[in-house]
Amino acid sequence: MKRDLKELEEKVGYRFKNPRLLEEALTHISYAKENRVPYNYERLEFLGDSIVNYLLVDLLYEKFSKFPVGKLATVKAYLISEQFLSELAKKWDLPNFVRLAQSEELKGRRQSPSLHADAFEAVWAAVYLDSGRNVDFVRKLFRKHFEKEVERAVKSGAFYTDYKTLLQEITQRLLKEKPTYKLLKQEGPDHDKTFLVECTVKNLRTTAEGKTKKEAEQRAAKKMIEEHFREQFEKITS
Repeated sequence: MKRDLKELEEKVGYRFKNPRLLEEALTHISYAKENRVPYNYERLEFLGDSIVNYLLVDLLYEKFSKFPVGKLATVKAYLISEQFLSELAKKWDLPNFVRLAQSEELKGRRQSPSLHADAFEAVWAAVYLDSGRNVDFVRKLFRKHFEKEVERAVKSGAFYTDYKTLLQEITQRLLKEKPTYKLLKQEGPDHDKTFLVECTVKNLRTTAEGKTKKEAEQRAAKKMIEEHFREQFEKITS
């Protein structure tokens, strides 16, 4: 899917002196091989991985100065995850600017969070290099676009992914009770099963589905927290 790179420059808020850098940042290796293009985004992604890591950690360190190191590490792991970077990339509609081979397009590669994250990192490396390695400029540009998203994600507790452990911590402290999980149903072929699980805490119950039993349990625990223990959750994550 070919898009005008000037459109992306407008979204980023930066006009490249060397447009070839941006083109490189958006060229998947499959496209390069198929079309005999002498470059792809892998080297820029390698550099961008460290740049985006720094930009996120710098923001996290400044905005959440009261967080202990352990919590900072947990939040950092979430912020640099493919899942979160994919969400940031979508703010610019970045996945639709990536040049992909037709074979990869047919496989649905454009919807891959991994591709989104790689392209996002490559674009930031391109901005960094094109700006003359101006760290202050890159930091300000990054914060202009994504500071609110990062703060919102951290304050919402989105970085907590182990909801079973979190729920048990809450219920043991509050009720001296452990949650229990029961598999209610599983259906579908072996390669595409769906599991329905019930989470119980005393007389409280929630159910959730997942592609694995563990995923369904995590979702049921998350639902239990959201529906019945929101106040305790907010105290832990604040």
